[in-house]
Amino acid sequence: MSGISIREFRATLKVSRGDMDVSGEEIYSYWNNQSAGRTHFDLEEVLHITRKADGSFYLEIGNLLHHGTLEELEEKLFEWAQDEGWFT
Repeated sequence: MSGISIREFRATLKVSRGDMDVSGEEIYSYWNNQSAGRTHFDLEEVLHITRKADGSFYLEIGNLLHHGTLEELEEKLFEWAQDEGWFT
């Protein structure tokens, strides 16, 4: 179990367009997001949620695609990252 809370996780949020500028999507990145905001960064290595141009949010973990509110997806991403040892 990590010592980080969901509140601390959410406090690390950075919003960027990255190279998604053409599609109108935004990347909501968390925790290990030092590279976020650069023109190109490896989304495979950054904990993130995507906001589509229509305002809806999605989260892809492995081969599973999740849709929901930002808060719901933050919780799902936080729990997954915790289980995978991202916070140790």
